[in-house]
Amino acid sequence: MKHIIDIDAWERGDNWRFMRGFANSWYSVTTEVDCTAAMAAAHAAGESFFVRYLYAIMRAVNEVKELGYRADGDDGVAWYDTVGATVPVTGPQGGFVTVLIPYIKDYDSFAARVRDIIAGVGPTDTPYGVNRRLIDTGQLGVVNISATPGLYFTSMTYTFHRPGLGSDWPLINVGKVVERGGRRVMPLGIYVDHCFVDGEHLSAVVEKVQRYLDEPR
Repeated sequence: MKHIIDIDAWERGDNWRFMRGFANSWYSVTTEVDCTAAMAAAHAAGESFFVRYLYAIMRAVNEVKELGYRADGDDGVAWYDTVGATVPVTGPQGGFVTVLIPYIKDYDSFAARVRDIIAGVGPTDTPYGVNRRLIDTGQLGVVNISATPGLYFTSMTYTFHRPGLGSDWPLINVGKVVERGGRRVMPLGIYVDHCFVDGEHLSAVVEKVQRYLDEPR
């Protein structure tokens, strides 16, 4: 649900007033998460590691409220108490199609819903149809979670939606899993608006992603 913020009473009101006029208030970080246990558990249970890390990221985002703030028009701020995800998946004719994944706290219910959504992708679905609909209707309570499973990365840059606006919502990327010192690690890039999200909030998100990778249930 979308909530309009009273900026005068908001604890981040001064942050917003200071940074909203920046040419670019968005910033990104790249880190790693250990997926050794998660991959082993997913393999043993016959589950999808993709679904497992998707759940871990979405639960972490929903448990750190700052990831739910969005600019609302030119001067307003809104907060979404539940955040879904736009996720590119392989289309039936190659390429990718973006689907909208709702957040469900129960892992097994979430996994079943993701499988149903992906199975329902059709030949008329387009790469950015979901994104366009969300932007056109002002329903910005999502993050974008993309993957480059064939590419390990140590940093990432991001596109701008328009001058002064990095994106309409946070962007998250995961990369190729690599082995290091007997462990498996995966890069994780996050792009957020500093008007809303500070370093401590990103730290909390990454810590929670690790926790729910290891123990999703």
